[in-house]
Amino acid sequence: MYDYELSTDAEWMKADLLDEVRQFGDKFANKHIDVCLTYAEKLHVRISVGEKCFYYERDIPGGDALNVKRLTKRFAKHSLYTALSEVSGVSLPWGSLTGIRPTKLAYAYLKSGGSEEGVPGYLESTFAVRRDRAETVRRIISSQRRSLPADISGAVDLYIHVPFCDGRCNYCSFPSADISRKGADGLLARYTDALIKEIAAVKGFVSARGERILSVYVGGGTPSVLGEDELARWLEAVDADGCEFTFEAGRADSFTEEKARLMKEGGVTRVCVNPQTLNDDTLSRIGRRHTAADFHKAYDIAAKTGFSLNTDIIAGLAGETLADFARTADGIAALSPDNVTVHTLSRKRASLLADTELSCPEIESMTEYAFRRFSDYEPYYLYRQKNMVGNLENVGFCKPGKECVNNITVMEELVPVYACGAGSISKRVGKVIARYASPKDVNMYISELDERTEKKLKFLSEEA
Repeated sequence: MYDYELSTDAEWMKADLLDEVRQFGDKFANKHIDVCLTYAEKLHVRISVGEKCFYYERDIPGGDALNVKRLTKRFAKHSLYTALSEVSGVSLPWGSLTGIRPTKLAYAYLKSGGSEEGVPGYLESTFAVRRDRAETVRRIISSQRRSLPADISGAVDLYIHVPFCDGRCNYCSFPSADISRKGADGLLARYTDALIKEIAAVKGFVSARGERILSVYVGGGTPSVLGEDELARWLEAVDADGCEFTFEAGRADSFTEEKARLMKEGGVTRVCVNPQTLNDDTLSRIGRRHTAADFHKAYDIAAKTGFSLNTDIIAGLAGETLADFARTADGIAALSPDNVTVHTLSRKRASLLADTELSCPEIESMTEYAFRRFSDYEPYYLYRQKNMVGNLENVGFCKPGKECVNNITVMEELVPVYACGAGSISKRVGKVIARYASPKDVNMYISELDERTEKKLKFLSEEA
């Protein structure tokens, strides 16, 4: 990791300014950067990068104090990006944006009276977003507005977390426990008992409030590592009642015909079978205990069972070239799944890559190849993460009419999320987004279930 020297008289936004500098990798590792704000007749921003100085100004933002603060920070970040881009000669795809949801900015623009057609120009002029990315945001907004239900009032998303894996991928930061250890069978059974109890409590809460479950999403970990008995028991507890029901089968080596049958009978409508890459050497290198052949076997099982299918792949995995990524993208395109999610590798704090400086000279070419290869699909959701290789993005593509509603509502924070399971995070959605986290430790989750469930339901009942 690189150390950066940055000083500012606006300490309240220093962390945001540092995020801006970090986007440029090592370009400014040995330079001192200073950002100074002055309010006179206008808002003035002076930026020093080593020996070079830059000056920017705009009218002082109006509105309430929160709006003034927001717009001031936005202008300071944009000014800093402009100066750093000029010094380095580097133009980043997402410009000055460091947040995870560019689409939210587009929705705010529409709410203020802007048009869909005006979204790309707005993102370009305000945040220096490159035209191709700005156009992608417009396409996503258009797709989402077409595919969302007309009325989502009183709707909630139900999320179920199964925090178990048979091994750990080096890029993963999700809370999970290794079930390859001795005594795991007893833990799985006890966890299933607790999960069923919590699901029942949450569903009773939904019913009592007159709400409705819009979608169910089962993630992990690797939910398909559960044994058939455990799987059948909590699927029955969910009783999805015909709504969109997504199951992350995840690693291909844990998905069987019998589990697929149980999922189908349990109301699952959509399954994610994710190889991340079709290169066996890479799979071994990143810690996935399966081969490309295992993935194809699992995919065939899911397809024959009649699920809508999603497949995840990752651009920028260690040691992979553009040619490697292209072979994976070509292989997935040949299968023609309903959804394809193209992730860009990110260095996450809780992953095995947390202390590794990531780079991939061909990363942007990889994402551009994905857009070309899946040009007959529609991009329908997008999010970004800190420390992404190349300052890029994760994009979900779908066949027309095959959008995953959960991916849209969760990413755009449109409805509350009622989450069950160890390490899960429930979310209130309103003027303020608020979260309630369940314990990551599985044994703590089980032992404190009743107390924690009561606190969670109290949290969810409060006004957002």
